[in-house]
Amino acid sequence: MIVSPEREKAVNKQKRSTFPENLKQKFFPGTGLFIIIMVLMLPVPLSAHPHMFIDMKLKPVFSEGKFLGTWVNWLFDMVFTTSVLMDNGLKLGCPFTDEDVETIKNTAFANLLNYNYFTFFKTEEEITPARHFRDFTPFFSEKRLGYQFFLPYEGPAPEAEEIRIAVYDETFFCDIAFTEENPVEIESPQASEIRWKLSRGYDSPIEYDNRDQRVSREGKVYTGQTFPVELVLYKEP
Repeated sequence: MIVSPEREKAVNKQKRSTFPENLKQKFFPGTGLFIIIMVLMLPVPLSAHPHMFIDMKLKPVFSEGKFLGTWVNWLFDMVFTTSVLMDNGLKLGCPFTDEDVETIKNTAFANLLNYNYFTFFKTEEEITPARHFRDFTPFFSEKRLGYQFFLPYEGPAPEAEEIRIAVYDETFFCDIAFTEENPVEIESPQASEIRWKLSRGYDSPIEYDNRDQRVSREGKVYTGQTFPVELVLYKEP
């Protein structure tokens, strides 16, 4: 669960800064005025990370023993939610029209192709970054904006005994974390044969600036180094 009261208070405080290129380049290649104003009001140094919080669930899909890819479910913090809605003239809780979906996809999602949607598939043979998506759907939950989409696996050995899925921002501008409840669901005709666990990816250390910790997940201390949590999929012997 994301708890960031300092972020909600930020909109009532004024502090000059510079617009963070990470957010602009990754989510908003054509950033509008509102998101810039919102970031200018943040009371934390923009060199300090993270600035965005994403709760995540994954739903890996298998067919005939082969890994096809994964459904991704992201739920964003209130600052990003408000930014996307205000920047595109949308209202919280209102059903999205087809035009709304296309607008959000084009203005606040599609550019993540340049960052592989923060997703990497790992087998013993190689690491395969996500390159394509399909079935993008924005939604609301807990008064926050969410995205659901499918990332196909396009790497070698889809029938491998073990496949790892790592979803992380290598700059740690975005803190992406599995939800505490029901973080993973397996879609497979032989779902009982597929096992999963969450494990730290110690081969992918992330270094970041942790000088200001006024904005954080509840109970979390930012040390300046982290390791992404990976979903490990393996078959029951």
